[in-house]
Amino acid sequence: MTGRAGPAGPAGGQDAARPARPAAAPAVPPLEVKLRPPAIRPEWVQRRELVRHLAASAATLVLIEAPAGYGKTVLAAQWCAGLPRRRPSAWVSLDGGDNDPARLWLHVTLALQRASPQLNLADAVAALGTRAPDIGRSVLPVLANELTRVASPVILLLDGYDRITEPACHEQVGFLLGHVRRSLQLGLTTRSASALPLGRLRVAGDITEVGTAQLRFTADEADAMVQAVAHLRLRARDLTALLDRSEGWPAGVRLAALALRDHPSPSAFIEQFGGGSRFIADFLAEEVLDGQPAAVRQFLERTAILGRFTAPLCDAVTGSGDAAEIIEAAGRDNLFLVPLDEERLWFRYQRLFGQVLLRRLMRAEPGLVPALHARASIWHERFGSPAEAIEHALAGGEVARAAGLVAVHWWGYVCAGREASVAAWLRRLSEDRAAASAVVAHCAAWVAALSGNRRLARRWLAVVEAGRHDGPLPDGAISLEFSAALLRGTFGFDGLRVALESAAHAAALADDPASSWYVVARTAYGWNLYLSGDAGRARTVLLEALLADTDAVPPRVLALAAMSLAASEAGLAAQAESAAHAAAELAAARVEGESPHAALASLAIGAVHAGQGLLADARSELEHALRTRPPWSRSSPWVLVETQLRLARVLLDLGDGAAAGDLLEKAGAVLRALPDGTEALQARLARLERRLAAAPRAQPSARSLSDRERAILRLLRGSLSRREIGRELGVSVNTVKTYTRAIYRKLGVSTREAAVARALDLGII
Repeated sequence: MTGRAGPAGPAGGQDAARPARPAAAPAVPPLEVKLRPPAIRPEWVQRRELVRHLAASAATLVLIEAPAGYGKTVLAAQWCAGLPRRRPSAWVSLDGGDNDPARLWLHVTLALQRASPQLNLADAVAALGTRAPDIGRSVLPVLANELTRVASPVILLLDGYDRITEPACHEQVGFLLGHVRRSLQLGLTTRSASALPLGRLRVAGDITEVGTAQLRFTADEADAMVQAVAHLRLRARDLTALLDRSEGWPAGVRLAALALRDHPSPSAFIEQFGGGSRFIADFLAEEVLDGQPAAVRQFLERTAILGRFTAPLCDAVTGSGDAAEIIEAAGRDNLFLVPLDEERLWFRYQRLFGQVLLRRLMRAEPGLVPALHARASIWHERFGSPAEAIEHALAGGEVARAAGLVAVHWWGYVCAGREASVAAWLRRLSEDRAAASAVVAHCAAWVAALSGNRRLARRWLAVVEAGRHDGPLPDGAISLEFSAALLRGTFGFDGLRVALESAAHAAALADDPASSWYVVARTAYGWNLYLSGDAGRARTVLLEALLADTDAVPPRVLALAAMSLAASEAGLAAQAESAAHAAAELAAARVEGESPHAALASLAIGAVHAGQGLLADARSELEHALRTRPPWSRSSPWVLVETQLRLARVLLDLGDGAAAGDLLEKAGAVLRALPDGTEALQARLARLERRLAAAPRAQPSARSLSDRERAILRLLRGSLSRREIGRELGVSVNTVKTYTRAIYRKLGVSTREAAVARALDLGII
């Protein structure tokens, strides 16, 4: 490009009335297929919302930018096909040869002439036929001037603009954009538009952009694609899985549909669908990877081990120093990078693309993979990402390193409510590793107990008690002796007396108020004192826990809940209410959704409401506590017993003796199985049982049965078995048995036939 002269003539006047002259024949006739959009095909998914969006745009530039396979050309063709007849549109399918400016503008000129025969572009075509055309002076001004003569703006669609790499071509397109407003609407489909001056258009609001997010298939669009290509209607679950695995990538959905044509089990195929698909691998190799320089391909493959990445991490893993430049270029070229933050510092690969890269790495350099994971693990540990450090150590086969990292960091993850992550790491470490290390067994015992697996917790506890370790444990726990005592004291699966003695021993060993283990030990001790009937000492010990300088959420929630219950027993209503609401706020502040510790707060708030005479509110909170009790309550029965006794008392006050009796029966079963040290709880149970025995027997009615019980009672009237009733209601047979026993008790009967007869007599069914 030798010059950037403005348009040569006025917008109207005599030029507007000048008849068009036939354009001179080009020296090299273009391929006809380049100058027309692809024909609409029956299997194309209609992108109606996007087409309407483009049709409504009056912007000078319509930019459709996304990686390969996102349906850019399809959308552009549908847009052009849906234009009204009065709206002229020109199409050019670009290829590498169009990097020659003369050839590019020849194709553009001929396409425009075809779209609007009234344009007089003979001079431009003639100039382009010369040996060295001066496009800036002889072609672009002619185009700009002639375009002002058309009645309505012409749409010029350049398909595949990422194939244009010549700077002069970009400058010339930029010139045209600056001089054809209201007379030309330029549409570009491209994998990258970084070479164009788009800032001014964005500021002016003169650009309409459609990107990856808009081009991803919705569930309906994916369904339409599978039906059109595979002639198959997927189940909703399979369609959701396909959409998730492909991340809505249209090419991925289409390639999956092709493979589904002859597959005997669509569900099995979709469950395994990923980067291992030959169709996916071939497409990405041909369309994306094979065109990259060898150094870039190697970088992409070696960083595919990373779930997320940033430039310094990539440098550490690959041993290079140019990761930032490669990532920036990959982002410009839309190489399936998904930014994870607004600053565009962290990225991940689109899922299928990443899987293809990883498979290529495993084929090309399998021996390098463990070293890459080791480097990633070291980097994440150094920069404060222990979870990823552990994951990479495990993936690289560095089991000892992973075990050491778990031993240091597991407690922090538990306090953040991420027990499941720790449990998954421990499973991958294998039982042999835990059995050989008392420190790892210590982690495993606690995680098993917190997960509600009492049997496994006892098993690892035996390893802890038999093990040896000098000094504090890597997670800050004082010793193996302390861990074992605190585990028994916290969960109390050996009975309340052992729990109290063990918690007292652990509290005596813990003397650092800045440690979260100090809080756990005193919370366990105070909780067991409360359950044992010593509410006064319990409040003193729990206050020590609450004054400690630590932000460990689970033990603080339990400490506040226990403090509230102990205060309620002592008649300190204001203190009980304050502690209960503090527990609720703390449980809700640190997690999204329902906190696993919210049940403890609901227990305390329910007790406060009961003390205030708000029986309906108390019942609601205590029933919520029963429904949402944390997983570790399966290891420790005492929170459940406390909640049952509290709720039974409220139900007796409300006159629902049947429901209260059911709860007292369950609580009594636990106390009979573990009687040692439960004198205070036994006394509370006995008082409630005496109240229940003295209460007048209310006649059963429809109101005394829950909605679920009435539904089961209606089905009991028929011939369905309990298992069939469960299938009908979507519940387990054990659930049906539980409800059936409650129905019999409330109706005062002992058989199915008697229950139905009694319900008919009372008009319940």
